[in-house]
Amino acid sequence: MEDYTKDDVISAFLKITQKSRKRVLVDQRSYLIGVLAFRFMMSEHAIADAVGYKRTNINYNKRLVLQLHNDKSYMENVYVYAQLFPFDFDVIEVTTKVERSRRIELDLDNKFYNKLKAAGSILGHADIRITIKSFLEKSLKLWEE
Repeated sequence: MEDYTKDDVISAFLKITQKSRKRVLVDQRSYLIGVLAFRFMMSEHAIADAVGYKRTNINYNKRLVLQLHNDKSYMENVYVYAQLFPFDFDVIEVTTKVERSRRIELDLDNKFYNKLKAAGSILGHADIRITIKSFLEKSLKLWEE
């Protein structure tokens, strides 16, 4: 059945009346949420409003279907819904989290601070943090060699 609407998927979702953490039910809900999110391009907020769940639960289930859509037991649990609402989740690219930079606090005496500030002005740096980062990168490059 390739010609289904998002209302069909939402009504199927609402028929799963139990709010349970049983694997079978979680898998079924995540599959239906995945179809709503990736086939019908509904936002997490729109899905949450339509099915009466928290947006954070929608986010978790949306990611869960991408992780498990090739798992054998997952496919067994969602077999009925996969037949009713077929969708190929392999076409969705999974993005990984971007590594955030880390903040480091450093206490310097005035003499050393002034040296770094002078070096930074020679190098054309507006901020001492740029100078410190530049020196650290150069030092690590030398150390690696």
